[in-house]
Parts: sequence; C-alpha cells; structure tokens
Amino acid sequence: MFFLEKIDAGTLAERQKEVGSKLRIFCVEETGSTNSDAAKMLASGECATDFALIANTQTAGRGRVPGRRWSSTPGNILLSCGFRPPALAPARLANFTLWLGLAVAEMLREKFGVPADIKWPNDIFCRGKKMAGMLTEAHLDTQRVRGIIFGIGLNVNLDRKNLPEEVRALATSLREERDGNALDINRVCADLLFALENAYEKFLAGTHTNALHEKWSAFDYLAGKNVTATFAGESLFGIACGIDKQGRILIKDTAGTLHAFSAGDVSLSTKL
Repeated sequence: MFFLEKIDAGTLAERQKEVGSKLRIFCVEETGSTNSDAAKMLASGECATDFALIANTQTAGRGRVPGRRWSSTPGNILLSCGFRPPALAPARLANFTLWLGLAVAEMLREKFGVPADIKWPNDIFCRGKKMAGMLTEAHLDTQRVRGIIFGIGLNVNLDRKNLPEEVRALATSLREERDGNALDINRVCADLLFALENAYEKFLAGTHTNALHEKWSAFDYLAGKNVTATFAGESLFGIACGIDKQGRILIKDTAGTLHAFSAGDVSLSTKL
C-alpha cells in the first residue's frame, strides 16, 4: 500500500476526521524548532484556539537538557501543541509531561502493538531504545499559566542509517519495531493528536493524577533498574522505585534511603 512519506495538511485533516481529532493544525515543510514557533504563536495570539504546529524537517530541535538536540530525519513526526489553559496554577504542571507521555505510550501499544515504555521524565523507549522525546515549556506569570507548549519528536518510518553514528544504536522507530514496512505517517500523526487532546482534557479536569499513579508501573522503563540521578552537579546511585503523586522519581540508595527527584537527569547504571 502506498503512503505519503511526509505530513500533508490535507491528508492529515482527513485522518483527523477518521479518528475524531479536532485540534487545529498548522503544517510547514521546514523550521528551526516547532516549540519556538509555537511559543511565538501563543505570545502573538495568532491562533485563538489550541493548536498543533507540525514540521517535516526541523533544523534546531532541542531537548530538555541544554545542549542536547533531537535529530531530525525523514519519516518522523515533529510537532508542538500550543495550549491556553484557563486559570491554571503553575504547580499543576508538575506531572504534565509524564501524563501526556503516558498517553503517547498507551496509544502506541494499543494502536500499533509495540511495547512502548516511559523513561522518566520525557522519553518513550521500546525494547531498550529511544523512540520519542518530549519537551514541555510554559509561559507563566506569578499566579497562573498563560500557555503550555508540548513538543514531541516521534520516530515513525525512521531509517537508522540516516542517523549520526553516535546515536544509531540507541534509537528505534515504529517501523522497525513492527514488520519493517512503512506506516501511514499522517494516520499515526492523527492518532497521536487525538491521544494528546484527550490527555490534555483530563489534565484540565484534574482527573489525571490518580490515573497516572495507577498506570505508571506498567509503563515504567526504569522500574527496578540500577540508575544514576544527576541534579545540580551532584550524582546519586540507586534503584528506581517508581514515582510519587507529584511525578517525582523515587530512587533508593545503597543504604535503603528513598530520595525523590522532581528534576535532573536519570540514566541506567552498570555500577554494582
């Protein structure tokens, strides 16, 4: 079956209708960063409703950690959602990325049959390799959240030969985790948008916290593994023990003390 290799606005709109997605879309061929562009759109009021900005190529995509970039290669989804939440307190954002990440992983399992997991705090892994990365940025004042940008890069029809050599063995895609045949990228994008829309509505309603805590263990890539957590220049070795209701990762050190981290970088460790 023939599928378009790129996101096409008209085709995507048709796929959105098929799955029930209603999020307004803006498609561009190339940009520096969809998150940066979405932030400008929110700030300018260019779009009065929630929206998604989607690019086929991204030249300056960035990750959560400063200096870390997301490789942009053909056949992937690169998008940023711009949300304008009503009267939302900044503290509510603590588990936003985890909740939307859970929605993405759940969609990938249900729609495409791949064993997607979440690596705290913002990656989707499959069989030990990275399939997607997420980045949430917010516009805040002292009392409320004015806007939320949620960016995601999802490897769909990725050919790892197009990746830089240093990350080639670390990445995977939907195509590689299934039968090796190309997927309809516009349909995958529509399914992704629908999942994000529903997750966002539940987030606004405040019904997500218990669901996140209850479902997390089934999607937790790090659970029970030896990890090293790095925050503010300090490192802690221990065993990952899930998350608390605020979305903080729990790590038990070698003395049996449980530590909670709300930020930082956590990686698998070979230390015994």
